[in-house]
Amino acid sequence: MSSNYSIITNDDQFADICKPTAGTIYALNFWAAWAPPCIQMNDVFVELAAKHSSIRFLQIEAEKFPDISEQFEIAAVPSFVIVKEGNAIDRVEGANAPELTRTIAKYSKSGSAASAPTAVAAGAVNGSAGAAPSAQPSLSPEEMNARLKELTSSSSVMVFIKGTPTAPRCQFSRQLLEILTEQNIRFSSFNILADEEVRQAMKSFSDWPTFPQAYVKGEFVGGLDVVKELVASGEFQALVPAEKDLKTRMDELINKAPLMIFIKGSPETPRCGFSKRLVALLADQGVTYDSFDILEDDDIRQGLKTHVDWPTFPMVFFKGELLGGLDIVTEMVENGEFAQVVAEAKVAA
Repeated sequence: MSSNYSIITNDDQFADICKPTAGTIYALNFWAAWAPPCIQMNDVFVELAAKHSSIRFLQIEAEKFPDISEQFEIAAVPSFVIVKEGNAIDRVEGANAPELTRTIAKYSKSGSAASAPTAVAAGAVNGSAGAAPSAQPSLSPEEMNARLKELTSSSSVMVFIKGTPTAPRCQFSRQLLEILTEQNIRFSSFNILADEEVRQAMKSFSDWPTFPQAYVKGEFVGGLDVVKELVASGEFQALVPAEKDLKTRMDELINKAPLMIFIKGSPETPRCGFSKRLVALLADQGVTYDSFDILEDDDIRQGLKTHVDWPTFPMVFFKGELLGGLDIVTEMVENGEFAQVVAEAKVAA
């Protein structure tokens, strides 16, 4: 293992290594053990560390270090952040070995860094020089269409942007967010940089080639220019349904289906290990349920914790009552209690 490569095991270690020292460049690899693309990219990351001795390479398990992940605005794994003097100066989202290789080479001081490392790094993933990692689409066209319908209808006003509301990654996304905020319009968002499959599929689904994209009540409205025109004419405000208070929204979601789960991500693409395990557990039980992605609405995410006096996610509700989290549902499955839930959920459905 290269001397410039470290696996972070605690917050103090990270603080000691990643200091805002002038001239030092750090490459941070945020990963998760439950995500296969992360395991592949970890190998690429190690190879790059061996080739670029002027950069400090730090591997960080995102869910074990939430403060560090939040500091660098990590929305999905794998994510790679280039840091200098304490500031993020570049990043690569997703399992994109060629792009990561080019980015590392750009910031490396090694004279040999630019001498065709892409073929080696990409080869570690799929054995093909200069090619993108071999990742088959995880969803069929029918499943993706269902996923996009779910996403576009998940909030009264839903916007698909580059970045997040707190950290937009393009000026057009930033302008759209500013308009919605100025108009006091509540909205949810999806970071299309965090999911390349959704990003590409949305172009066909909306028949609109660029981002941001705005949906109201599940119907496509348009991009930034269209929203600007609608706001200026007053039409956009007329499209937006009357705002409900947070308690009403939470109660409606909790009772949306007999069995309702609140997770990070979706059943098709869970965004944390606990959510992934819950989805797998429910699949094994053959039970029908609905879900809500708490990463898309921070008001719901924070409000639910107080509303039902439960501090963590995922949360599982049956007929409007909280069953608990992953551990409790697992225990119910093991002792046979969950079988009654499955039977009643099938009858209710």
